[in-house]
Amino acid sequence: MYRENFFQKIKAARTDAGYTQREVAELTGISQSIIAYIETGKREPSIENLCKLIDFYEVSADWILGTGKRIEKA
Repeated sequence: MYRENFFQKIKAARTDAGYTQREVAELTGISQSIIAYIETGKREPSIENLCKLIDFYEVSADWILGTGKRIEKA
């Protein structure tokens, strides 16, 4: 359950923020192919890349990992 939701949440965080994979790659230094692999569940991110994405998308680690609830912005 957590694994399947994780990849969906990573992609949702990007689309909610209004970025393309290419833009995220350019702004974070994570290659576009790695981002695509992460979003499709073909690869799990390194801790370094996961932290970069969490900071970049401004979401909580709890929400991304499925251990907490997403806090909706007012």
